[in-house]
Amino acid sequence: MSFIHSIKFKITLWYLAILGILLVMLGCGIYFTLSQIIYRNLDASLKARAKHLLEFKDIISILEEGTFEEEAGEYVAFFFYQDNKLRDVSSKGQRIPVNKYLIEQGLSGKSSFSTMETHRGEKLRMYIRQYIPENNCFKQSNRRPGRPYRPESQAKCIEIKSSALVVARPTKDMDETLQRLLQILIVAIPLTVILSGGGGVFLARRAFKPVEHITDTAKEIGESDLARRINVTTKDELGRLALILNQMIERLEKAFERQKQFTSDASHELRAPLAIIQAESTLALQKERNLETYKRSLEIIAQETDHMSSIINQLLTLARADSGKDHIIFEKIDLTEFLKDICLDVEILCQEKRIALKSDLLDNVWVKADKKSIRRLVLNLLDNAMKYTSAYGTIKVNLKTEKNMAVLSVIDTGIGIPLKDIPFIFERFYRVDKARSRDIVGSGLGLAICKHIADIHSGFIAVESQLDKGSKFYFTLPLAV
Repeated sequence: MSFIHSIKFKITLWYLAILGILLVMLGCGIYFTLSQIIYRNLDASLKARAKHLLEFKDIISILEEGTFEEEAGEYVAFFFYQDNKLRDVSSKGQRIPVNKYLIEQGLSGKSSFSTMETHRGEKLRMYIRQYIPENNCFKQSNRRPGRPYRPESQAKCIEIKSSALVVARPTKDMDETLQRLLQILIVAIPLTVILSGGGGVFLARRAFKPVEHITDTAKEIGESDLARRINVTTKDELGRLALILNQMIERLEKAFERQKQFTSDASHELRAPLAIIQAESTLALQKERNLETYKRSLEIIAQETDHMSSIINQLLTLARADSGKDHIIFEKIDLTEFLKDICLDVEILCQEKRIALKSDLLDNVWVKADKKSIRRLVLNLLDNAMKYTSAYGTIKVNLKTEKNMAVLSVIDTGIGIPLKDIPFIFERFYRVDKARSRDIVGSGLGLAICKHIADIHSGFIAVESQLDKGSKFYFTLPLAV
């Protein structure tokens, strides 16, 4: 659980960090974009106002006389040189704090925008551009500042070659609007992060709830409780994970069941010969017996010892197969000649049991296989055929090719296999109707070994059988290229 909680904590932190960064970037973008739009509109308004003012005839004289009516909050002034001194004419004597460098640029014909601060701390946004009067002069009245205009006053004409018009407006309202927006963003962004963080924690808990369920169920599943499954019904990645884990648990359950069955069957198979050996040796030692009785006891002990040795060897073979430590050497062999040699060896045993061994082998069938494994497979099939075929019966060994595969068949006229047992005969220690084969020595491992050999050679093995009519075992091998 701590691992899952750690993941949820990390995901939540990353989520909050990314969300916070995105919101800060969005807030900054909104603030700067809006401020640019507001100032751009103000600049356009100042530019339009300056163009409108320059349409007035003798606008400088009108300002000088004090009859100009400016808009609310507006500042208008002209700057020009008189007797090599920079002077200004403004509406009603208002003073505009303008950088001299900007005035020089305006006089030279370069328009510009600027923001200045008055001595009272008020910020002004101003537009500066050049203005050349039509008659290159304006009439300066003799009116003193603060006194009303008197028409009879004599006017003095001052020559102006170039002047700089300055139109300014305060930015207080805009600054207050932007300040309120900034305050809203400062409050809204952390609040949004907090609320989203709560939502993120909720979503993380909900998303990881199936993971916690999987973890809890996996902890509860033990070696003795592999029948349990993880119940996750979602169709997302977690659902697929639960399905894969359930399939893995099912495979483990089957493997454990096979292991238990294998151990039980091995114990059962070894218990019988051990019991016989113990009984014979105990009886032989109880009292003195004749030579024939001792000989008979030793023969029984030797026979059961051979049987146990065969079972143990087969168990070792299957154990090596399960661990993948088979020593397999694939080589190109002529399967026809290989089977002929095996049939010659087995024919002697068939004659002792008065069983006819026949073969029908296609010539020059080449396969790539491990000789030792294929020999064991064929001998196991022939051994089973001899065990379950009575005297005067027949065993046939056929070899042919079908679709790039070599097909070997071992057909007998024995007692056959019940239909219900056919699906299980390749399982380990499986014996068909033990009562019917009580007198036949076997371990139930031979066909399991045959199936393993067929599998490692990329082939398959199967059987067709009818009771009291015989069986046909066949397996396939890929032809050598």
